[in-house]
Amino acid sequence: MKNKFTSMLDGLHDRLHIRVLMVLSLVLALTCGGLVMWDPQAFAAKLGGFNVLNGPALIWATCTGIIHGMAFKPRFWLWQLVFFPPFAWIVMIAVLVKAFV
Repeated sequence: MKNKFTSMLDGLHDRLHIRVLMVLSLVLALTCGGLVMWDPQAFAAKLGGFNVLNGPALIWATCTGIIHGMAFKPRFWLWQLVFFPPFAWIVMIAVLVKAFV
């Protein structure tokens, strides 16, 4: 049985499953992941180094972007909260802006 909170989360995730937003997630995630894999030291130097905060946040955001970009929707409400794409977009855009501006 669904309660109001889980129904709201399902509705939010359903609204986010638009092809343009999924492509945005995938492009951001592949860009962040590619930059880390291409030259990790140079990318970390641009960010001021990977630390306890930005390292795991970048990994989480990249995983969330791939999950959303591949059109996967978590079923359980906790995973819908953990892998919520707008939070990941904020992290990935902030990392890319800091690296290139």
